[in-house]
Amino acid sequence: MKLFQSIQGGLPLVFFLLIIFLSSPALRAEEIPAASPFQAGITAFKQGDYGKALRFFQQAESSGLNKPSLYYNIGVCSYKLGRYPEAEDAFRKTAAFPEMAPLAYYNLGIVAEKQADHKNALFWLRKSYDTAKTDDSKIRELAKNALREMRIAKDRPAWNRYISAGLGYDDNVELVADSDVLQASNQEDSFADLFVFLKRTITTDSSASGSFLQSGLSFLKYAEIDEYDTGTANLELFYWKKLGTYQVEGGTGYHYIFFDGKSYEQSPMLSMQISRPLWSANLLRFLYRLNYLDNLNEDYDYLTGWRHRAMAELSGKWGSFRGYLAYTLEANNRDDDDYSPLRHTFTTGLKVRLQDNLDGGLTFSYRDSDYDISNQSDREEEQLTTTATLTYYLQNGWEMSCKVQHTDNESNYSSYDYKKEAVILSVARFF
Repeated sequence: MKLFQSIQGGLPLVFFLLIIFLSSPALRAEEIPAASPFQAGITAFKQGDYGKALRFFQQAESSGLNKPSLYYNIGVCSYKLGRYPEAEDAFRKTAAFPEMAPLAYYNLGIVAEKQADHKNALFWLRKSYDTAKTDDSKIRELAKNALREMRIAKDRPAWNRYISAGLGYDDNVELVADSDVLQASNQEDSFADLFVFLKRTITTDSSASGSFLQSGLSFLKYAEIDEYDTGTANLELFYWKKLGTYQVEGGTGYHYIFFDGKSYEQSPMLSMQISRPLWSANLLRFLYRLNYLDNLNEDYDYLTGWRHRAMAELSGKWGSFRGYLAYTLEANNRDDDDYSPLRHTFTTGLKVRLQDNLDGGLTFSYRDSDYDISNQSDREEEQLTTTATLTYYLQNGWEMSCKVQHTDNESNYSSYDYKKEAVILSVARFF
């Protein structure tokens, strides 16, 4: 069996992606006119318009075309649109052709798993493996990997855990990172950093919908500047659902910050996210997050109020490279209008596999902040942050990383000008 024109760049991951197109060896280009509904369906599919592609393929079927690649393409389009019963019917038709049966069985297993029908998913995947010819290693490997992933999912622990611990040096310590207490200390110090993340799936309907709870704890301890020691904690609950090619996610949470051993801020949060795949290995994501920032330290009461953040992000993978480009709009409505900035942030990052166990990364972030100051000229700030990272992967899931970061904050109010450089060495692991 041959894999045909629309399989690009390699085999997909089990469960989450289908092989996009196959053509039957009996279906040659000279048999199908360029202007045929079948060819129009292929063109629409390559453009990402699965609904239009499906209509063309169904038109080709109505006109009498009876080829396994046609039924397979109908199945793929139906799957992409979340129409799983139609996908199952199309793949069953595909399986009637012996040369396509192993691949059709594999995709019937994928469709069954999407519908949380684990018993039938196992049945079809085993049948795919058993009926694939010995020399058809690609289909056998797909089915084998899918079965292995199902066993891993069954044995996966209820909690996903991540821990990171590091030592670092900062030549200009900030009071609270990424907050509106912007002034730096003009003091240097070394520090220790600890971060723990927990995530638990609460309910799930296979890969169609589900909910999860997550929490994070962090603590930053300076060697000498004790009053700048900072800790954070958060607890968040999310629900997500697949709607065709889109994934919609909504959630709520609570965040807490303290520094110098005193409560600084608490913040309830609402979040909404929509994402969808683009092309073969890209993801488009939109996120909106609303926070009410309740400052618990009376010295910073004026910062109490609302913060809105909206973000658009495009990420992807190209060979050994992974990268993203994001834009964030932030609007604030604080008790003191002088501290209610409008912010625009542009961020881009690139990560590359340098060796089998070594990654390198580079990130640039530019933030423009505008403060409408009453009775004075407006305050304007520009902040540029550059981060370089090397990550070395050890045995048993551990990883070591070195991160170097440079920040340059410029303001038309000179008291807010500062530059800082920091370096941190850390070890981390997922459990």
